[in-house]
Amino acid sequence: MTEKPTPRNEGISQPPNQASGQDLENAMTLDLLGVSVYNLQHDFLELVSASKDATSGKALSKSSKIYEIENLQGPAGVIRKMGADVICPMDKKMGAAYVHSLHGEDHVGEATHMLSYSWSYSLGDIMDTLSDFCEHKGLNPKRTYIWICCLCVNQHRVVENSALKNSGMTAPPQVDFFAIFGERVKRIGHVLAMMAPWHSPVYITRVWCIFEIFTAHTTDKCKVDIVMPPKEKDSLEQDVIDTGSGVNALYATLGSTKVQDAKASVESDRLSILSQVESDVGYYELNNQVNILLRGWMHRTLTQLVESREITIDEEYVDFCNQVGVIVEKNGEPELAMKLHQAALHICNFAFSENHKSTATTYGCIGVVQFAVGDYDTALEMLQTALDIRFSVVGKNHPDTAQSFNDIGVVLEAMGDHEGALSKFTEAHSIRLSLLGKNHPDAAESCSNIGSVLDVMGDYEGAFSKFKEALAVEESVLGKNHPDVAHTHHNIGSVLSKMGDSEGALAKYRESLAIRLSVLGKKHPAVAATYRNMGGVLQQIGDYDGALSKYKEALVIQESVLGTDHPDTQTSLDLIEIANTELEKQST
Repeated sequence: MTEKPTPRNEGISQPPNQASGQDLENAMTLDLLGVSVYNLQHDFLELVSASKDATSGKALSKSSKIYEIENLQGPAGVIRKMGADVICPMDKKMGAAYVHSLHGEDHVGEATHMLSYSWSYSLGDIMDTLSDFCEHKGLNPKRTYIWICCLCVNQHRVVENSALKNSGMTAPPQVDFFAIFGERVKRIGHVLAMMAPWHSPVYITRVWCIFEIFTAHTTDKCKVDIVMPPKEKDSLEQDVIDTGSGVNALYATLGSTKVQDAKASVESDRLSILSQVESDVGYYELNNQVNILLRGWMHRTLTQLVESREITIDEEYVDFCNQVGVIVEKNGEPELAMKLHQAALHICNFAFSENHKSTATTYGCIGVVQFAVGDYDTALEMLQTALDIRFSVVGKNHPDTAQSFNDIGVVLEAMGDHEGALSKFTEAHSIRLSLLGKNHPDAAESCSNIGSVLDVMGDYEGAFSKFKEALAVEESVLGKNHPDVAHTHHNIGSVLSKMGDSEGALAKYRESLAIRLSVLGKKHPAVAATYRNMGGVLQQIGDYDGALSKYKEALVIQESVLGTDHPDTQTSLDLIEIANTELEKQST
């Protein structure tokens, strides 16, 4: 039988027992005690469920928010009541933190993880998140101890100090909170940043959460994991797989990550924290770091969905593989995408006829991946097969058929067949206009693609007009931080460069690059493409050193992601050679 936690109403001469038996008498170690996940799942939940909101009298439950369980602006709530008759081992005064009112190694121990979260999260979401984390990491909930501020900071002292300040009386000497917190993060060494909902995390809007992830990011050997409630994984699966809206929702979240806009209940806290961030890593770098973590979480979650999904010989599983494959390809993972699409094709060949809608979709997806890895001939073959099936199954005037025309046009353009590409893009655009209207993002994509061919063919005014038309729709429908918007900025930069407006071109490339870095990350082919085009403009104005630097940045990404044999990689190598030759001429 496990030992139940009980309040200590006597002076604590010894801290709670630990499995390690180490001495926890010193204040620093006492400050690192964490509550076990097991305690949260059972005893703390029971305590909350048997209580009422101290202010409203409303019954508390698993769905209650932390600020409802303990409202520091009102009478003592569950957390303060638990430690009200316990002498704090830190300052030897009556009134202790929840963690210091517990004993027994099943309930309390030296923190193994720190939870970074918002008090607006519900207790149930927090418990479910931590339970899910333990399950997937193979951790024992009784030996996984969480440092969580509401339970591990003495809320009695927080309220007392606030009252003293408000009364004008002398409060205790100010301590260097930033240094203390930084040392705590360093010693615990593993921060769990809890973000929910997945498509619009409250976390990134709260400045204290930003400070915690900033501190973890700038602390050597501190690991940071993004964690979310299991229901968010279910929501992700529905958004991505069932409705297809998940990709755009992810892009919207990544594009709106702006720590400089985070809020705090105390304005001085906000200003102090943002000042530290700005003077250290800077807003841009921290925004990018948060997005790297979010992309990593989505990758792991999608991988778990694939691994846990039962393989069924039906259309539903084929659609699942293709939807996930599309997402991972867009995020620069063609190998994983190809495995998923090949699995879908295997089922199609076994269970469906050649002229089946899902078979056409699968061939189309494979063609897109083959294009991404530089195998244009195979890509064209796969896309043509998809088009032939779609003509047979749904006819010409269908969005899927328009998608095939569009994708074939992209490959033809890359292969240098500009007339053929323009014909396909025009057919796709005509179908999309008639079925979806001009204000649909697919119609805008076709419009932009037509512009890119006109650009190559020398009709710069026509290209510029198409790009502006596409950009207006994309920004209106998708938002200003979507990869499609970045792509159109990139295209506008290209045509401005050819029209002789080098400064305007560089400005557009910078807009494109900022979006792509934020949403797609540093190691994405689209980022490399923007670096390379920026290099072209710099070379055009005679800045060969600057051009060479951009070409090399593009090459590093391309060699890492696409490989040395990809056409884009070879193009960057050629451009580097040209720039080096020009620099040698200048030196002689």
